[in-house]
Amino acid sequence: MAFKGRDLAEWTGGYWHGDSPLMIEGLFFDTRMIEPKSLFVALSYGVRDGHDFIEEAMKRGASCCIVERAIALEIPQLIVENSLEALANIARRVRGDFMNPVIGITGSCGKTSTKAMLQSVLGSNKTYATKGNWNNCLGVSMTLAKLPEKDYAFSVIEAGVSDQGEMSLLSSIIQPNVCVFTNIGEAHLEGFGTVDLIAEEKSKLLEYAKEGAMVVAPKAVLERSAFEGYRSDAVAIVKGVVHAMASYKNIYGYQWIESEKHSAKVSLVCGDQKYEYRLQSLSEGMIQNSVLSVVTAMEMGVATDTILEGIESWNPVGGRGAIIPLDEEGKSFIFQDSYNANPSSMHDSLNTFERVSEDCVQRLYVLGIMNELGENSCAFHESVTQALKPRKGDRLIFIGASELTDAYKKGAKSAGWDDSVLESFLTIELCNVDFSQFIGAIFLKGSRSCKLEALIPFFTHSYNA
Repeated sequence: MAFKGRDLAEWTGGYWHGDSPLMIEGLFFDTRMIEPKSLFVALSYGVRDGHDFIEEAMKRGASCCIVERAIALEIPQLIVENSLEALANIARRVRGDFMNPVIGITGSCGKTSTKAMLQSVLGSNKTYATKGNWNNCLGVSMTLAKLPEKDYAFSVIEAGVSDQGEMSLLSSIIQPNVCVFTNIGEAHLEGFGTVDLIAEEKSKLLEYAKEGAMVVAPKAVLERSAFEGYRSDAVAIVKGVVHAMASYKNIYGYQWIESEKHSAKVSLVCGDQKYEYRLQSLSEGMIQNSVLSVVTAMEMGVATDTILEGIESWNPVGGRGAIIPLDEEGKSFIFQDSYNANPSSMHDSLNTFERVSEDCVQRLYVLGIMNELGENSCAFHESVTQALKPRKGDRLIFIGASELTDAYKKGAKSAGWDDSVLESFLTIELCNVDFSQFIGAIFLKGSRSCKLEALIPFFTHSYNA
């Protein structure tokens, strides 16, 4: 995306110190990513102050920068009150010029997977989307500020929050035409306190939505009081048979059965219309995410063939329920779901793992702690392992702060696990277990801070040795 210097000054309310550039080729806040003739955004929040890296940005080709104070360097500087707010204002202006549908996605988990599924069903070559999980103010602003001039038919933007008041800001930047809610569960409770407050915050994705915006969500989400005013215009999905429309604009029922090779056959019904597709996952959460994606595309008028071909082409990506085979027979593999964790996603992933590993001789569970769960954190950890039934040959390894791994251990013991197969380590670097003799299925899941993916080379090396 190219910008004129005078436009950026107008949009941000700032002024140029030095000559205003005629044309700027892109925006960057990380000096390692800078391209020639681009603008470097010096952000002042966080561990490092971006103003300290302007000279490095110049060496890498930046032609100008956004700053909160003038720096004694020979480079045009757009001086603003707050660099992050300036970036958000640029994103709002670019988003305002995009005339095609913008889909905003939020929820306690499943946002990134649902975004990827939506790209598949809408058409990857004509859908612009958030990269990775860039779902905070910086990520959303950078994504929309770089919305290409190419005529994309759709844009899919992920919105994540960890404290009250953040969603209103994200909504004001995204201004969605369609709002998709994956679920409401126990995540970031330190910032919210209760699930009801989480629901209230998530619902604010609709605050700056375009007039007539469509809402797509599980019926369980729409039944929460925070969504009371949106139900009549919402499209709901529910597992099972739909007996009545109730108070929704439309409602889809779905069911699924296990198919071959760790996949599910999903049946989707709306009125007298029935659709079927195969999904490369046995996760209840992933199946629900797929239904949300398919239903959203259908309600937007995308061709059914395009939708069904798209969802069947989707595959789990690394860190989000991907299966990494370790042998040709399928009896040894890694269930790699280590990107992040909260109680809802942990229970779902464990249930999925038990299904796909049913025929494996041994199972090794590596559970990282779940962060940001507030005062009931120990109880949530205990509940996870209380629901995990032991089987001969299985082992449990816990990674993270001792208070929480002790809670995991307490729950496991109450479920019947023997102390001899339970181990705890403060960090993944201290995990000195010899995996060379283990043959079976391996489960990896925990919060990002646990870095469980670091174990993958040890497992793959053991099998290839």
